[in-house]
Amino acid sequence: MDEMKIGSKFMKNLVVKPVEKAVKKRTGCEVGIQLNELAVTVTDGKTARVHMDVDVEMETSELMKYLKINGLV
Repeated sequence: MDEMKIGSKFMKNLVVKPVEKAVKKRTGCEVGIQLNELAVTVTDGKTARVHMDVDVEMETSELMKYLKINGLV
């Protein structure tokens, strides 16, 4: 079983910035993402389990826009 945990602020930023840009490009919504924890466990060489603890901050208008884009409102 292999395990990788990302805990440093630098590494978290390397993960978060492209995700923020992808959300902006796909939905047009400005979001602030804080990655608190990321852990990846590979058990049998074929299956990976990913655990993420994430906080997302956005304005209420952006949230409503996102929900409408995804047909949730």
